Amino acid sequence: MIIVRLNELLRTNSCYKYCSNRYSNELLADFPATFRFKDVERECQNVWERNKCFAVKSGEKEALKMLLPPPNITGTLHIGHALTVTIQDILARWYRMRGHPVIWIPGFDHAGISTQVTIEKYLYKTKGVTKSEVGREQFLSLVWEWKNQKESAMKLQLKALGASLDWSREYFTMSKEHNKAVTEAFLRLNDRNLLYRKKALINWCPTLRSTISDIEVEHLYINEKTELKVPGYQKKVKFGVMAYIAYPVKDSKDEIVVATTRPETVFGDVAIAVHPDDQRYAKYIGQKVWHVLRETYIPVIPNPLVDINFGTGALKVTPAHDHLDYTIATNHQLDVIDVVDEYGNITDAGEQFKGLPRFIAREKVLNELSRRAMLRKVCDCKMSVPICSRSRDVVEYILKEQWFVKCKGMAEKAMQAVKENRLKIVPSTHEQLWYDSLSNIRDWCISRQLWWGHTIPAYYVTIGDKTEWIAARTENDARLIAQKKYGSDVELHPEQDLLDTWFSSAILPCTALGWPNETEDLKRYYPLTLMETGHDILFHWVAKMVMLGLELTNRLPFNEVVLHGILCDAYGKKMSKTLGNVVLPENIINGCTLKDLAAQMKESYDTGVLSKAEMRRMLSGNNKMFPNGIPECGADALRMTLSSHNIKNQKINFDIMKCQTTAFFCNKIWQASKYVLLATGDKVYQKPETLTLIDRWILSRLSVLVDIVNDGFAQRDFHKSAQSIKQFLHYEYCDFYLEATKWGFRCEDSDVIASHTYGLRKCLEVSLRVLAPVMPYLAEDLYRRLSTKFPEFLSVPSLMEASYPTPEQFNEWRDVTLDERTDEVLDVVFEIRSLLANVSKKLNPTVHIVTRDSDDFQFYNEVTNLIKGGSRISNIYTFLENDYTENGSSICYPVTADCTLFITVEDSSSLEQLKKNLDKKVTRVEGNLKI
Repeated sequence: MIIVRLNELLRTNSCYKYCSNRYSNELLADFPATFRFKDVERECQNVWERNKCFAVKSGEKEALKMLLPPPNITGTLHIGHALTVTIQDILARWYRMRGHPVIWIPGFDHAGISTQVTIEKYLYKTKGVTKSEVGREQFLSLVWEWKNQKESAMKLQLKALGASLDWSREYFTMSKEHNKAVTEAFLRLNDRNLLYRKKALINWCPTLRSTISDIEVEHLYINEKTELKVPGYQKKVKFGVMAYIAYPVKDSKDEIVVATTRPETVFGDVAIAVHPDDQRYAKYIGQKVWHVLRETYIPVIPNPLVDINFGTGALKVTPAHDHLDYTIATNHQLDVIDVVDEYGNITDAGEQFKGLPRFIAREKVLNELSRRAMLRKVCDCKMSVPICSRSRDVVEYILKEQWFVKCKGMAEKAMQAVKENRLKIVPSTHEQLWYDSLSNIRDWCISRQLWWGHTIPAYYVTIGDKTEWIAARTENDARLIAQKKYGSDVELHPEQDLLDTWFSSAILPCTALGWPNETEDLKRYYPLTLMETGHDILFHWVAKMVMLGLELTNRLPFNEVVLHGILCDAYGKKMSKTLGNVVLPENIINGCTLKDLAAQMKESYDTGVLSKAEMRRMLSGNNKMFPNGIPECGADALRMTLSSHNIKNQKINFDIMKCQTTAFFCNKIWQASKYVLLATGDKVYQKPETLTLIDRWILSRLSVLVDIVNDGFAQRDFHKSAQSIKQFLHYEYCDFYLEATKWGFRCEDSDVIASHTYGLRKCLEVSLRVLAPVMPYLAEDLYRRLSTKFPEFLSVPSLMEASYPTPEQFNEWRDVTLDERTDEVLDVVFEIRSLLANVSKKLNPTVHIVTRDSDDFQFYNEVTNLIKGGSRISNIYTFLENDYTENGSSICYPVTADCTLFITVEDSSSLEQLKKNLDKKVTRVEGNLKI
């Protein structure tokens, strides 16, 4: 009979395993073993596009209105762009799921100087010709071809990142529609007397032969004599050198010595300025000194702008090439002499040095001064060298007739908007910079000497020796105005200069919605809700958008500015081609071998995008940072890693390898979902009348998750939301709760099974909706798969059409006391893990938890499965201290005054390892107590 019964049991067990395996296979039929993000990303993008999920939908709630800062068409998106895209996309998806209409507008910037420089490099590198040799028409045709190619590539990058942009609203800042808007903005400013054309000191790049904006000027700070490579010079040029030049006082044996880093400009000296309170030079004020190279006398003048502590305290005034000097010269009505021309060469004023490149002339001037015994000394010094970020040439400050926008009045309105809290700057630490920059604002030079960009809608006529300018929409309009004023024989000439790129981008918030036309979009969606961008362009772009928005529409262009820090590598260095640490987002998403990285660099070099030095630096940087290449991580891992940083910090140190850890996190969620499916797929899901303590705890933690994530998004503290998601899903849900339910399902208590079924599935369903804005691909795919298995999951085309969990929905689960008591239990679990580190679980160690408190004893017993699951130890028992008899061979460790652990391991070597672990813990605790 015993044998018969045994055979029956064996047959039953075999049948059970067969049925169980068959059932498991059916449940997991469309569930891959791991998260295959590449397949998922493609499928999700198709679903979103097919269902037009990114189009704005009507709704009663206030709309979220955003504009993606337009990437330049110079190349492809880098990791900095990915940060902006991730932040804005999280907000877009969160608002959509909360029932708000969302309009998120994509576009691309023509980037006048950057693009022209890039195409010039490309032409010279690939064809060995300059833009002048191919001609303007062919050059511009090539730019449009480049634009189309790069725009298509960047669209693919944006889609790969999961950006839920409404592509039906795409714009380009050089389109006909945008050009009309730019022209209209120029004319309206002109009509309001906010534009003028005059000769003034501007940033000039001799290599580009163009004016450049302040943001395109990088200041290189050096502490001593330093040789720098300057375009157009065979030898490196010395900087960080101060020359002391003597100027003999008229009718005296005295002399005034001036310290300068620009001896080549001495031919433009028109005075020596000293501070009126500087007693060293008080007796010379009003006298004259001999300029040995110009062979003329120049006056000594007092001015409070002179820095007494710089050099000798005496300043040579060269107004044509220095802002301070120009201000002093204007105040004293001094002559202005141009010394350096637009090519960076010495002008006629330089006499025998005429035509020489400025830095070659520098050495010759010093030699001449030395020969004439007027050079007192030359020594090292600290200085700032202005460098053109586009050409790497040294910026020259020259006087040139240009168009300017009057900014003072507009700046005052922009400051007032922040003071009155009509415009919110996040983080608020940047408000002082806002006030400082705008209160000291100079008029904005908007002329550029380029081929690629918006033409300035202005024309001039020459009447005798006088030039008159006419601003008009078209040449015919200008001609009619000129003929009416000067007669039919007047000759009209168009302005050759183009507009600064920042001018066209400064009006984007309204022009992207149809301005100057009164479109329905403009009425409905202007102003925008917020503008998210890097804090480094707060003044250069954000301030200009606010000023022109208020001036042209009488409304703020947006109500909130969210500023993120400068993205740096893991070592805290700003990502740049110069340092060689720039990384493309697709290399993180798809992975990239070191060989492929090198091939990418070589291609960029071959097309002129990278110089040989930049390519070498990037190759070296890649070899250092990614000796084994970049592992494939997927878009979700990249997004989560980016959003895990506090974007409000000045710097954001981004460690690419952390993306791989996040990719493992994605797979952990995937495997947890498979477990829930297998464990509860055949069970009824309903809210039980009673829940176990473990299930009550995880639901309480779920309520905390929902609260923190929503608040983090609302406060733009995305890192808090990301950290909360990781804390809940990775640790609380997967590492502890899920493992604890495995023990619960082994029992035959139907109430426990029902409670676990509800807890597991409730948390998973809500968590995937919480996760969707940050990791849209994983959340979307898992939710779709599980919605066909679990009836409580919503049947929606996309998670964006599901509601986002709100704190109010889960307040009933919040149990602060239970959370605190469970935290104490988890501390015990961490101690068990620490003590049993490097001790094999196969040896089946036994853990006794001994407590003095009867309430703790009862609580520990009720959550024993949580301790077992978290520690991966099956032999865990709880005792009251009075009822416990210690095993002589066990290791004892007091966790708290009321709780002690007793651990037993049969294997002698493992017991020794356990003792070593204990000694380390004791030593560490004693060390902390001393601190």
